[in-house]
Amino acid sequence: MEALTPWLTPALVVALFAWLRHDMSELRRDVNKRFDDVNKRFDDVNKRFDAVIREMADLRERMARLEGSLDGFLAGRRDRDVA
Repeated sequence: MEALTPWLTPALVVALFAWLRHDMSELRRDVNKRFDDVNKRFDDVNKRFDAVIREMADLRERMARLEGSLDGFLAGRRDRDVA
């Protein structure tokens, strides 16, 4: 037993280091997986924002056409009322 005593502390330190390294690698994998999930969710949100922006642009274009038609209609009414 006396022959093992000087090796006991270094062996425990090495074992603890190996265990912590293994545990940290698992933790790192879990954190990376969560970051990947969050990145996927952000990608989905970005796609939805892009869709909303496209729809708003379409509505803006439709509104401009409607305003142009209304302006033309009202200009024709004013000209007829004046004459």
